[in-house]
Amino acid sequence: MVPSPDQTCLGLEYFCFEGDGLWSLSDAELIALGSRELGAIGLADPARVRDGAVVRVPKAYPVYDGRHLAALDVLREYLSGFDNLQLAGRNGLHKYNNQDHAMITGILAAEALLGRRADPWTVNVEDEYLEEGEALGMADLDDLLETQPPVPTRLRWSE
Repeated sequence: MVPSPDQTCLGLEYFCFEGDGLWSLSDAELIALGSRELGAIGLADPARVRDGAVVRVPKAYPVYDGRHLAALDVLREYLSGFDNLQLAGRNGLHKYNNQDHAMITGILAAEALLGRRADPWTVNVEDEYLEEGEALGMADLDDLLETQPPVPTRLRWSE
């Protein structure tokens, strides 16, 4: 995703509503904001940010009503007829997941396409939301966890 090994690609996610102040910022203003905030949290020197792209996703979070589970069952039944389709993430599974959950569903979707036993629908199905590994069903993901890259560390730069 980047032209050389001394660069990286970062994704920043901002929560807002269509038409609010954040949504209405220009792409250049959002890229500048993200660059400043990377510096403020000590993750990257804003002067080293080379470029950026903005993707505005309207209605990125599902809105539930009293009938959403029944409607989701109809959708899942229909989509199960496609052998080469795997759904993942918040919009693909039509349910709220935090970023970690969403990423795990993507990994499981890829695993399923490779013919391995993996079901993205099993992520974050407990009634009570917990950040504990067991609550995410991590026992089912042991093989995947071994392949994950190390946790990012804070960059240091000289002023």
